[in-house]
Amino acid sequence: MSNPAFIVDGFTEKLIIQKLCPGKPISRTDLNGKNVTIDAIAKKIASLIRLFNNRFYPIIILIDKEERDQSITEIIDCLNQKLRDNGIVSCDFRIGVADRMIENWIIADWDCLGSREFPQPECTEGINGSSMIRRVKGSYSKTTDGVELFLSANQQRIYENSESFRTFIDKISDLSCNYLNFR
Repeated sequence: MSNPAFIVDGFTEKLIIQKLCPGKPISRTDLNGKNVTIDAIAKKIASLIRLFNNRFYPIIILIDKEERDQSITEIIDCLNQKLRDNGIVSCDFRIGVADRMIENWIIADWDCLGSREFPQPECTEGINGSSMIRRVKGSYSKTTDGVELFLSANQQRIYENSESFRTFIDKISDLSCNYLNFR
């Protein structure tokens, strides 16, 4: 039976996971932004994995792509290699990368925004999701509105409309979690 722990890059993701998986350990890297290198992220994640002291498996890692030029696959492959370079070799970890940020997963279910005035973008990956939400809603707080919107969004719709969400969910679909019971 799995006993996951989570490593995320920010407060919004942490608050969402606290709601979805109460009681599970969640650590933040506090390393987000387009100028943060994958190497720096890997070093921080490796130290956080060591602090878990082999008590949790798998380790679920979720970061934002931000404005990085690499594809999601390239970022995941690079982070995998950098974690191994930092001594994380016998650990079940699963990496997810939101393209471009967690808000892009929210707007992949455009209906949860309740907007008839603004047309849904054809592709919700790679655009500035938080700006889009702010434009539609008039204001937006990542740590309150973002959490509520994510939790109210339809997972199936996000899965259908967001390649980065689909890639992440497929990696963790073997976990026992009510949130994943939409397929």
